[in-house]
Amino acid sequence: MKNKTSSQALGYIAILFAMLFWGMSFVWIKHLLNNNFPVFTIVFIRLVLASAVFITLLKLQKKLQKIEREDYKNFLLLAFFEPFLYFIGEDFGLQQVDASFAAVIIALIPIVITITMYFSEHAPIRWEFIVGTLVSVVGVLMLTMSTGGHIEFNLKGTLLLGVAVLAASGYSVQLTRLLKKYTPATVTTWQNFIAIPMFLPFVLIFDIKQWGSLSWNFGNISSLVCLALLCSACAYMLYSYSVKQLTVSKTCVFTNLIPIVTLLVASAIGQETFTQTKFWGIVVIVIGVTFSQMTIKRT
Repeated sequence: MKNKTSSQALGYIAILFAMLFWGMSFVWIKHLLNNNFPVFTIVFIRLVLASAVFITLLKLQKKLQKIEREDYKNFLLLAFFEPFLYFIGEDFGLQQVDASFAAVIIALIPIVITITMYFSEHAPIRWEFIVGTLVSVVGVLMLTMSTGGHIEFNLKGTLLLGVAVLAASGYSVQLTRLLKKYTPATVTTWQNFIAIPMFLPFVLIFDIKQWGSLSWNFGNISSLVCLALLCSACAYMLYSYSVKQLTVSKTCVFTNLIPIVTLLVASAIGQETFTQTKFWGIVVIVIGVTFSQMTIKRT
């Protein structure tokens, strides 16, 4: 029991750090976009750097597991769902709808994942989780609406965001299966490596002509390195570790904490103003996420 409690505590610490890294990613992404770095180029370089560093480190430590033949398909699907399909759906969806609408749709991912896991892996659905997640969605809505956003339906954008939601669900199913046999570090490393050729055609078609005008100064390079090592590598590895310790249903709801980290960092550097509505939005999200982790005994 003591070992189980310790493992769960480490799982919660891991997921909180993962959310911290993903929440901070907007600072580096915005810096690169402001310096005219194309979107596909940013993702492609992130994957290349993350793969190169982690493959080298794990090989030197002899901790990189070899993929068994029967798992080739599962790893391919894992990388296809995330980062490839999720990125395509979310990025192009955000170009069609306002941020408030997108934030609410993305915040519903934990519920869709839980339903998917119920049908694919027979994972139980807890009412505490559903209620807690819905409460956190309300908090996300409060945060995004307080920045001046509005809810406006757009069919094309909604369908693209739906692709991202389904991709997250498919990713969760494959991740749960692979973690039964492979370590989180191995899964994350191969996931990033396999996704590289998926993004390469988009870079060659849309971005390559702009490469000659890109500025490879310290600020841009350091932003790419932070995105690669902290977000594409460490955050996914920590997320996988948390899934292994807590189950994917308990872990995925923590993604609704990402807007909080983003808001706090943006406020700290003067890009956002912290209002009373945002404060209560944060409180509601935290209450929702906390409640989703509870298990209330039934009589």
